[in-house]
Amino acid sequence: MNQNERKKLIGLDDVLLDGKTVLVRVDFNVAVGEDNKVDGFEDYRIVAAIPTIEELLQRRCKVILLTHLGRPGEEEGNFDLAPIRRRIEELLGEEVKTLKTLSGPEVDAVVAGMEPGSLVMMPNVRTDEREVNASMSLAEDLAGTAEVYVNEAFSVSHRDHASVSLLPTLLPSCAGRRTVLEHEVLTALSSDPARPYVAIVSGAKVHTKVELMDKLLEQVDQLCVGGKIANTFLSVKNYCADTDCEDEDMEAAKKIIQKAGDKLVLPVDVVIGPKGKEENTVETVSVDKVPEGVGGVWDLGPKTIELYLSYCKKAKTVMWNGPVGKFEDDRYAAGTHSLAEGLSEVEARVVVGGGDTAYALETMRLIKKFDHVSVGGGAMLAILEKGQMPGLEPLIKT
Repeated sequence: MNQNERKKLIGLDDVLLDGKTVLVRVDFNVAVGEDNKVDGFEDYRIVAAIPTIEELLQRRCKVILLTHLGRPGEEEGNFDLAPIRRRIEELLGEEVKTLKTLSGPEVDAVVAGMEPGSLVMMPNVRTDEREVNASMSLAEDLAGTAEVYVNEAFSVSHRDHASVSLLPTLLPSCAGRRTVLEHEVLTALSSDPARPYVAIVSGAKVHTKVELMDKLLEQVDQLCVGGKIANTFLSVKNYCADTDCEDEDMEAAKKIIQKAGDKLVLPVDVVIGPKGKEENTVETVSVDKVPEGVGGVWDLGPKTIELYLSYCKKAKTVMWNGPVGKFEDDRYAAGTHSLAEGLSEVEARVVVGGGDTAYALETMRLIKKFDHVSVGGGAMLAILEKGQMPGLEPLIKT
């Protein structure tokens, strides 16, 4: 597939928007600190949506923001949108009023009384069980509040949820600026990457990324692995006995090894240590020197990072998805940090994805040094695996 054959999304320039009431589906499912604030290390997804929101306000639209907070089915946690609303106000310099319900006479009255170029925020859409059940009744209720729908929630567009995949079938709809950019960058990466192409894939479970790795093996020159995925491959190779590896992951790893040949690049050294934080003893060892009964393999060692970067320095395209170690624990953050610093200096086009990866780059102040840092984790993988997502299908130009 070449550039001219790739599907394009309907964008803000393709729909009549000026002066309209616009419902903007965003993904502001971001971390809130212990101080009940969203700070500059946690607001990447919010910042990414701001240009679209500002443009709509400048075009005298009444803007209704709709987000979720929490994962599907999650019942315990803090789902208060107030910290997120305050962060939006700080970034926009505009007041953001809140609605108490997702639809109904009260919503209609508030929207009718809005000044052009102002905005309100709806409650957490996942508090309504109809959202994750892809209920047309919820989509119809939401459609009744606006004249136009804008998807600026690329990171949740792989979900077949009411406000993501059904709502855009009921209103004139388009993708926001960031969603269009994400789609363009990732479909290009999926269909026609410049070679040599190196992919670095990490994560918790091999079987969840089998389709991705199978697809990548058809395209890449090297596939490097990290995180729990690397542990599984090392266990298959009998370098370490990770008792947490599931049979499903072990079988998937065996099949990938058989298919990959010399394209698959495994760690040569790792950081080992106890599972709990009560002990601080960690050690970097060669993969063939991992002791029996070790508590865990938690990070990639410096020789492995050097090896992976050696391939990346020769590449024209690099894709990195997922921290390569348990980076939230300072003892096991060096691998991810070293890899990020190294990749920020290579000449290749580097595309990075995954919420945890973006967070790591934010804390290091490195995001602007990369060609593209995706707001999506699962959404990025869906594009790379399948080239399409339920939330974007209604927005494809015909």
